[in-house]
Amino acid sequence: MKAREIMVTDFPVVSVQTAIEDAIKMLRSHHDEGLLHAAPGLIVLNERGDLAGILSPLTIIRVLLEAAGKSGDGAAAESEDLKKLCSGLRGKSVDDVMDWQPISVTEDAGILDLADLFVKHRFQRIPVVKGKKVLGVIYRSHLLSAMTDCLR
Repeated sequence: MKAREIMVTDFPVVSVQTAIEDAIKMLRSHHDEGLLHAAPGLIVLNERGDLAGILSPLTIIRVLLEAAGKSGDGAAAESEDLKKLCSGLRGKSVDDVMDWQPISVTEDAGILDLADLFVKHRFQRIPVVKGKKVLGVIYRSHLLSAMTDCLR
């Protein structure tokens, strides 16, 4: 089985220049609790439309935690001062906080190679590319379904 057989071709994308506030709204709007592959995250494209990175909720949480650590007052982050932490995100663009995606696969990637990448890197999703253009995304849950289909 190959990546092309299990990739999703309808996935949310955002530009590196998108305001982080707008990207967070997109993350919220694309999360569907009812879907098995509901791992919210955005594929980030550069100005040429090529894969630049991934923006996930965990990335944003990490940035907020780093801001709390820099403020020197971790307890403040647990009170109403979350607004102060969020204010540090205002005015930033996606490329200021995203995870640069060094790993992608081609349509011909085999299922066991995909599984190895998911396990080694603990990804929620891996972009499928042709050259530098994103064709689709493989979610961890789709990989699991494909690998265990024989148990039905």
